[in-house]
Amino acid sequence: MEPMTTTGVDLPDDAVDADDWFEVPDELHYYYSYSYGGVSRFFREIVDNQRLTVTRCELCDRGYCPPRRDCPRCWERTTWQPHPGTGTVVAPVYCYWTQINSPVRRYVQPPFVYALVRLDGMTNALHTLIHTDDLRVNRTVRVGTRVEVRFREQRRGTLADVYFVPVEQP
Repeated sequence: MEPMTTTGVDLPDDAVDADDWFEVPDELHYYYSYSYGGVSRFFREIVDNQRLTVTRCELCDRGYCPPRRDCPRCWERTTWQPHPGTGTVVAPVYCYWTQINSPVRRYVQPPFVYALVRLDGMTNALHTLIHTDDLRVNRTVRVGTRVEVRFREQRRGTLADVYFVPVEQP
């Protein structure tokens, strides 16, 4: 008889009779809480007030969204500011397939547009979904498209709580 193993430990031949061995497939789900630390205010404002806040370094005048507690350029502490939620698409991706268990499927089904959006006055860019009815490549959403923020009805404190829509151009 081959030695039986459980969790990688070899058991002697006489430790467990193979006929008595019974395995139950199971799933474990863990629920836990975590903190965003120095940028928690960003997510709290989204959840509680449907408002975007950004950080700005007063020394070098760089703005950040996603926010940074400290400026990555000069290491000064940043300050919080409200933001109107308007920006520009830096890099759109038209997604026609995603894994069946992808978290994005909570919010959209393929096809959809995922993009980097640089909010007005910010140094970095935010990765986010763009909601549009026109999913033809480079028609409604392309590099340079102006967008504005929207908030989900059910917010949990993640970046997925916000999405953007194209701004109507005159």
